[in-house]
Amino acid sequence: MTSATKTEPGAGTAAPEVPAGIRAMQAWVEIGTELWGFLADRLLTDVETQRALMRCTNPIDAQVALLRHGHRALEDYHREAGRLVQMLHRVPGAAEALDA
Repeated sequence: MTSATKTEPGAGTAAPEVPAGIRAMQAWVEIGTELWGFLADRLLTDVETQRALMRCTNPIDAQVALLRHGHRALEDYHREAGRLVQMLHRVPGAAEALDA
């Protein structure tokens, strides 16, 4: 077996190893897809909050709606940051930069 091939367990043939540049590109595409999906979800949540605010009949209801929105936003951003860091560790060379 050469350094350019990698044998899968249980496979009878060797598959070519994916170059680091291609793996990095694939990882960045996945990260971009994840990020855009997250942003779309946050926009939908913002619209839901706007609708909730328009239904409020007093300042206390509006304050509760805004506090719920803020709490959910913090949880969502915290969770997404964790996902993105995990995804960044799959980018060749990025783990060293993140862990430095």
